[in-house]
Amino acid sequence: MSSLAQQLQGIASLDASRLTSRTGAPSSKSYLFTPLEAAQQDFDAVFEIAQEGFSEMLSLDPEMAEFEEELFSDVSKRTDRMMLNAEDNAVLDEVIGRCLMRLGAWVGVMACGKCLEWLVRRFRIHEMNAEVVLQVFLPYHASPNFPRMLSILTIPPTSPYFAPFAPLIKDAQPLPRSYISTAISPAKESSLRLLTDVVGMVPRVLGEGAVHRAMLNFWSGVIVELLEKPSGGKGAEGMVKALVETFAIVLSTPEAGQDVNAAVYPPLVLLTRSIRLADGPFLALVSALLTPNTGANPAQRTLTLLVLLEDRKNWTVGLGENGAEWLSKVKLLGETLEAAMTKYGFGSALSVILSEMIKRPDLNVKHLRVLIDSPALSSPLVTLLADALVAHQSPTSSAPIRKSAQTFLTTLRQRHPSIVDKAIITANAQDSVPQLLRDNLDTASGFADVYAADVADRIKGVKQMLGTLASEDEGDKASAREALLARLADSELLVIQALYEQPDVVVQALHSEYIAAVRPMFVDSSANAKIVHAHLGFVDEHLLPAHPELADQIFESLVFPILQTRVMAGSATVFTGGLAKLELVSSATFTAKGPEQNIQSLSGKSDVTTTRLPAAITSSKKYKHWTKFLLGRLASPVRSEAIMSQLLLSQLLHTDKNDRRVVLAHDVLQRLTPLLSKIKAKDVAQIESPLSSTLLEALHGQNVSSQSEARGLMCLLGALAQVQRPKGSMDWLADDALSDAKDHYRQLSTRLYALSNSGLLHPSFAGQLLRLLLTQLAEDALIFFASVWSSSAGTTPALRTAALRHALAFLNAYSVQGSGADFQMMFPALVIALQDASREVRTAGVAVLKAFAANVGKKEGEVYAVDTFYGSQSKMVQLLKPAYLEKYLQALKSAASNIILDPAHISTIHATVLGPHGAHSKKDKGVNRAILASLFSHVGAWRSLGPRLVLLRSFTGLHDQAVLRGVLPLLLPLVDGNSEESLWLAKQAESEQGAYLELLVGTLDKQSVMLLTGPDSESWKFVEGLLTAEAETRFSPQLRSLVLARMTSGVFEALPQAQRINYFISLVRSLHALSSEERFTTRAALRLLPLDSAGLTVALTGLSAPLESTVGKKRQRQDEGVTEGDKVEMGIADLTVLLESRDWAAMPGSAALAAGLMGALSALLTKRQTVKEGVDYLEQELLGAILAVLEKIRDPAEVNKSHIGIEAVIKTIRSTSNPRTSQRALLVAAELARLIPDAVLHNVMPIFTFMGAADFQRDDAYSFGVVERTVKGIVPVLVGKLRETAAPGLDLWNASANFVRIFTDMAGRLPKHRTLPFFAHLVDALGRSDYLAPISMLLIDRTTSKAGKSGSSTATSQAIELALGVASSSTVITKLNVVLDVVKEVGRVLADMSSVEGTAFLSQFSGDNDDSERPIRRLTSLLNFCTAISAQLVGKPTDQPLVQEIVRELVRLFGLVQTSSLKTTDVPTTSSRCLGENMKLLSAENFLGVVRDLAGSDNTQDIQHALDLFSERLPLIKRDVRLKSTSSIAAILRRSAELLSASVKEKVVAGLVGLRAVVVSAVPAEDTSLAAVLPKLIDALKGQDSGVLNEVLKLLELSTRHLGPRIIPSIQPTLTAALALIARPNVSPDTAHSAFAVLSTIIETVPTFIGAKQLGIVLRAAIDSREKNEASSSSLVSVCARKIPTKVLFPVVMDLWKTVQSADENVLEGFFHLLRLTLKNADRAVLPTLIKTIFAFFLDVFDLRHKLHSKSMDLEVVDRVEESAIGSFLELVTKLNEATFKPLFTRLYDWAVIDLSDGKAINDQRLVERKTVLLHVMMGLLNKFRHLLSPYIGILLPHLEELLAAYARGTITDPSLWTLLVRVLGKSFEVDEGAYWTEALYFRLIPLLTAQIAVLPDATLLPDAALSVSLAALAGSTTSEPILKALNTGVCKITREENVRVRMAALRCMDAMWERQVDEMVGLVPETVSEYLAELIEDENADVEGMARGVLGRIERVTGSLKEYLE
Repeated sequence: MSSLAQQLQGIASLDASRLTSRTGAPSSKSYLFTPLEAAQQDFDAVFEIAQEGFSEMLSLDPEMAEFEEELFSDVSKRTDRMMLNAEDNAVLDEVIGRCLMRLGAWVGVMACGKCLEWLVRRFRIHEMNAEVVLQVFLPYHASPNFPRMLSILTIPPTSPYFAPFAPLIKDAQPLPRSYISTAISPAKESSLRLLTDVVGMVPRVLGEGAVHRAMLNFWSGVIVELLEKPSGGKGAEGMVKALVETFAIVLSTPEAGQDVNAAVYPPLVLLTRSIRLADGPFLALVSALLTPNTGANPAQRTLTLLVLLEDRKNWTVGLGENGAEWLSKVKLLGETLEAAMTKYGFGSALSVILSEMIKRPDLNVKHLRVLIDSPALSSPLVTLLADALVAHQSPTSSAPIRKSAQTFLTTLRQRHPSIVDKAIITANAQDSVPQLLRDNLDTASGFADVYAADVADRIKGVKQMLGTLASEDEGDKASAREALLARLADSELLVIQALYEQPDVVVQALHSEYIAAVRPMFVDSSANAKIVHAHLGFVDEHLLPAHPELADQIFESLVFPILQTRVMAGSATVFTGGLAKLELVSSATFTAKGPEQNIQSLSGKSDVTTTRLPAAITSSKKYKHWTKFLLGRLASPVRSEAIMSQLLLSQLLHTDKNDRRVVLAHDVLQRLTPLLSKIKAKDVAQIESPLSSTLLEALHGQNVSSQSEARGLMCLLGALAQVQRPKGSMDWLADDALSDAKDHYRQLSTRLYALSNSGLLHPSFAGQLLRLLLTQLAEDALIFFASVWSSSAGTTPALRTAALRHALAFLNAYSVQGSGADFQMMFPALVIALQDASREVRTAGVAVLKAFAANVGKKEGEVYAVDTFYGSQSKMVQLLKPAYLEKYLQALKSAASNIILDPAHISTIHATVLGPHGAHSKKDKGVNRAILASLFSHVGAWRSLGPRLVLLRSFTGLHDQAVLRGVLPLLLPLVDGNSEESLWLAKQAESEQGAYLELLVGTLDKQSVMLLTGPDSESWKFVEGLLTAEAETRFSPQLRSLVLARMTSGVFEALPQAQRINYFISLVRSLHALSSEERFTTRAALRLLPLDSAGLTVALTGLSAPLESTVGKKRQRQDEGVTEGDKVEMGIADLTVLLESRDWAAMPGSAALAAGLMGALSALLTKRQTVKEGVDYLEQELLGAILAVLEKIRDPAEVNKSHIGIEAVIKTIRSTSNPRTSQRALLVAAELARLIPDAVLHNVMPIFTFMGAADFQRDDAYSFGVVERTVKGIVPVLVGKLRETAAPGLDLWNASANFVRIFTDMAGRLPKHRTLPFFAHLVDALGRSDYLAPISMLLIDRTTSKAGKSGSSTATSQAIELALGVASSSTVITKLNVVLDVVKEVGRVLADMSSVEGTAFLSQFSGDNDDSERPIRRLTSLLNFCTAISAQLVGKPTDQPLVQEIVRELVRLFGLVQTSSLKTTDVPTTSSRCLGENMKLLSAENFLGVVRDLAGSDNTQDIQHALDLFSERLPLIKRDVRLKSTSSIAAILRRSAELLSASVKEKVVAGLVGLRAVVVSAVPAEDTSLAAVLPKLIDALKGQDSGVLNEVLKLLELSTRHLGPRIIPSIQPTLTAALALIARPNVSPDTAHSAFAVLSTIIETVPTFIGAKQLGIVLRAAIDSREKNEASSSSLVSVCARKIPTKVLFPVVMDLWKTVQSADENVLEGFFHLLRLTLKNADRAVLPTLIKTIFAFFLDVFDLRHKLHSKSMDLEVVDRVEESAIGSFLELVTKLNEATFKPLFTRLYDWAVIDLSDGKAINDQRLVERKTVLLHVMMGLLNKFRHLLSPYIGILLPHLEELLAAYARGTITDPSLWTLLVRVLGKSFEVDEGAYWTEALYFRLIPLLTAQIAVLPDATLLPDAALSVSLAALAGSTTSEPILKALNTGVCKITREENVRVRMAALRCMDAMWERQVDEMVGLVPETVSEYLAELIEDENADVEGMARGVLGRIERVTGSLKEYLE
């Protein structure tokens, strides 16, 4: 591909799609869509996709937010990269690159695809960031995403990515990874650019936090494949360097994470194994592996390090400067190394790591300890450690290092003594660490001795540790404390005694941890008693006196475990001090006996302990502490402690005070119950006494059995059953509160009853337990049983069944006795049992029911527990008559089988038996209500929430006002926070509270509404009171919420209208006092309360009353204390709630309601200034409601009847600053325009003015929708009124101008993406056919004012774009009419510029402040708009007559704008452009007809513009169309030719334009017409206007080229006219150039039709004009030389020589230029026939020097002319072969040397001249042909030698000839290349040449002197040492001449020779320097000395100093 083609392709690739679409369109390439789909999308569509994707991306990656502003916001829509400069694009490239890195992690997610689509379509990343995009997608090379992106990439050819990836673009497919690894390998891509990009991929994104799994897998895999490929050379070195640097960066990056590091390990290991790295790079890698805080898995990193080091044998460089420190920070390093060492060995690697770790043992303590303790540690590694640790004992080591080394060395010595001792011996032998090491080891051994197995060693270690505690080293103290605490549990008495040798030290150091350390000895039944006594002695004598605060802890942890045990025996001697003073010890042993006997009593088998200790606890002030301690010890794992606590608690339960005993029993049972499941309780059949001797004996034994522990627990359980019940009556059915002893006993009884029925106990034991319990219960047993079965919490079905069976037995016992007791108090409890979830319980309940029912009515007796059944609440119970009770029980009994099957069947029975349908008479109803009243009285009396819930749920199916009446006593007290019922309920669980209240309020339903509507209804007062109560109580919110829920469930609808309205208003007003959460739920409920339009109107009036200017006195009195402002704010809040609660869209259309809403709005507006907040929102809601109601009203008459006006809406618009308020007001106004149009039209200006000032500027969809609806509602009404009085067109525009201008004036402030849709909507509302033109003109005219002028062309273009967008959806006819209307408006504007009164539509908007340029800007903008809209119609079918009318108007306009005032403006250009666009709408045939007609007119301007259009459009006409229009074009040609003779220059120019248009694009069918106008063109050359002449000549040139032979008749006239022009004395250079061009074209086109005479005239004219028009002349001569045959041309040239040889030098040079070109282009076949003539001609030419000399011409001029002649001769030689040339050269030699030599001296001037010519020719031949002509020097050599000798003798002195002679010889030496010169010739010539130094020394001293150059060339042409020596010697000898100038000339020549051939002349240095230069540097002449030193310096630069030759 050529360079130009590459450039064109590059341009096309970057902007091709841009150039084929309008500016700013998105790229046609797409990532997500096909090209067809992408072409149909605009920016808004693509941007919307991008916004959606970016939002999803933010949820996936919040860090993407940083790219929102630049890449994904509205700003990005205006960013055109093609318009940015290089710097801005570079900044954008960086941002895009970082964004793409982050997106790389989500390529597989659609959200990412949407973002990429935007970046492709807007920012052209596929072109301008192709490399970055490719890098991002390479990790997905095998997925479909890669080919999708690759297929749209444009990779620059200069990119390294081009070669591997560009060929894949056309048929993009997923790639294997091997292809990529091959492409980036050094063997394929030597620059390594691809390699460094891929390898550096991960480090680049690490900083951005954008690394992802796909990238890591790709990166690691590619590098592995790359390393597996063979490579070598420099490329491999670069690859290794890149990999090492990358791995080091990644491995040392902070918090890189496990995934990143794991990806590095495989290629890293492969790199180190496949390539042996230098030490530096390898150290860098292992150091990077140790970098801390990288987030890597420490085990993986450690293993990788081991592998690297193991492969690198004999690595001694270490792990870097920070190796030891960084190793210490590796987690679990020791464990990892140990595991690796055990499994794999890794000897070499571990030696390196250990060597590094042991440098800082103080930092690596943990790791080294693990390794030293490891049994897998090999001997070499032990030796390494031992040597290093010993070395650390040197005084030069720091104290921490020495100390750590001592500890490790001691441990190591214990495990490997021989190796460590050997290391120590070696160190001692070297005297590096003498006795100091041994001393330190002895000291450190103390820590080891403490843990030794040998007792003596432990004693020694203990003593040393005691001594250490006295030191100041805190580290040693901590270790010593730890060691001594361990020894406190030692099993050897001697060790303990040694430890207590320094008791004060032990107390001080160990007191806080002492008790915990020795307790194991006290709880161990096998412990040595003497050791325990030793500990007790220490405690007694030392610890307790020093720390009395530990007394209780000592008793609990040390003394209590050994009470009553054998260990206690013999300890009396130690209970003499502090122990004897312990509280419980002193109390329990206070007898008449001595201390020893007392203590002994605590250790024996007696019951002293279990009697005295309880007594001591009972009397102790710390009673709760000790009982809590005993309770805690019940579960002690130490059985002796557990049994002792059981016995003591049992005794306490027998002996303690009654109430306190009950509480203790309750707590004991709580602790005891979980323990029973852990023992064999069934093995204990009897309840034992706590003083049982067998229990005490078991406690005293060495090992306490589990059986003994079980007996102790059962003893305790038996004691619980014997606790007496508190005195007084008990409320068995109350809640499980624990307020007093009775509550504790109630729970205790229940749990004991549960245990006795649990099956855990022996039956005998359980029976005893139950009997003891029932004995305590006595007559309360039945109530107790009811409490058990009615409580499901904490009871099992089996327990409840047992309680029912026991109750049945109780009833049967009474029945047998025949006491006739009435048990009706228990029937509600029985109802509860019948609803139990367990069928077994229900079955037992039915049995009880039957027994109960069997006794009812048989015999009246006292009611059982009538005063005690519910405790103090029993008086609330309403007793039933036996008959009523019997009826109820019979109903239950009859449904017994169903009850057993279904626990919910009770609810069905209640609904059917007690409900309204179950009563057949008034009496039945009374019975039912009595039963219900009784049941609900039981509910109220039962102070347990669970049973209440069960009973209340049984009534859920019963819908009767009696139910509500029954629960009212429960509901009403709840509104009083201090009522007993409210306080009781507040103590219950919140979940149960809610269920309870829900059941109570659930009784409020439609059937109970009668209770609400009655006079003075307590129910209604309750309901309303919840809303109006001033004080809030505990349950008010819940009740209010529940009541409200019932209201929404149908109760509200059942209420009368008045109550509904009152409740609704009260509910709304109650919101002020509610919490935010309750307000929320209440508002939600309000929406469910239905009110019709009439009700709403009343409610609206009532709630808006505070907003009225006057408020009733009654209301004022009620709100006394509330300010007027508060009332208004509350009123606003109430109205807001009301409005929010209604679904106004579903409300029917009601004019009365709309009027009420409008009135509320008016009232609100009067209070607007006094209200702080809420007004805007309320206004919006009111307006929204009004709008919703009005939309449903179809009859305007209804609105008129209700007197609804628009004044409040207008006032709202004017007063509000809230956009939403104003928008809703506009919508209302639009709706009112339909219903009351006249009122709206009277206020239309404020509406539209506000819209322009506010809503137009808001960028949101809602605002835009409001404006659209407002316009749609109001504008058609307004336009309809205007059309009634104004005619369509200008009159209608003027009538609409004011309100239309409101919209157009705000166009600049509208959000850009909203502007076009709005105006399109506006035009549609106005009427597109009538208003598209004025709207478009007004939009454009905005930018022409002073205010709009600041936007310059940008603002205007934007306005035009907007107008075009508005017109885009119009039909073609509409658009054409718009163009016509605008063009006519342009005409009116033009007319107004010269008129006082304006007739144009736009003139009325001109102001006094407008500048004079505004009309011009207006014209330009309007014409540009017409141009643009016409451009949209190109290619579409158009109404041709309409287009013709437009064109005629435009042509007329174009003539008008050619005035002097507008000529310098853009108006003419713009109008021309507009005309051109409209011309495109005409067909070609019509176009040519229009041009023909316009050109035929007399109007100059019409003619000009018509032919200009013709010139512009003609080339665009298709060939076939043009062939059909030949006649029209011929007519235009004729008319154009006629115009050339016009007197008006403009017409002439127009004619030339028309002619040129045809000439440059003519088709063959037009040639005849074109040839016919040539004579008129030639006649036009007679004129004088140079511009016209130039254009005519150009047309002649073009015509000649096109017509070819058709111009033959016109050749001579053309030549004559052109030559005449050239010959004009004052002809301009351009004209002459054009004339020469015509001549050249004629000769080039028809060369064979040019005669010799004509040719001679032309050539002479060219030569003569050379000085003035060299380029043109040369061009003509060149054409003649190329086109005229040689046989014709050469005679003409020779004839021409005869006339020019006497001319001046310019003519001569021109002639020789002609001659050279003639010979250069001559035919080789023809030349031999002319050679003699030509050579004779040249000899005549060569004698020109003599002729010119005779004319006294300047020598330089002679040389220049002669050089031209010689150049011509060289062209001739080029055409000849050697056989032809050699005779000619010989003849030339004879001509120069021999012909005139007879009788003449050698220095004859004529001879000198000819010899000069000969040498010039020879120099030219050598320059041109180089060594090919070198042999010909042999012909000249004899004469040259003669001349040299003559010059040496002084016979001849001509300097020019001498210089030329020397230069020829030098050139011959230079080009010879061994072709001619030999050593013999050199030796012959050297003396002659060296002799020339003295001939013209001054000339030789000049820069680049001929002689010095020639001698240097001679030296450079040979390497022969003899020749060089002869030459050098010859020159050196000249340096000894007397003449200073000669010596200097010789030195100059010498310097040139040495410079040229210094390497070959080095051997001549001794001779040259010592013999000649040594003398010359001491020459008396300073110049000679200086030059000599220069030569010497040149030689020394090669050889070095030559001082030895100078001495």
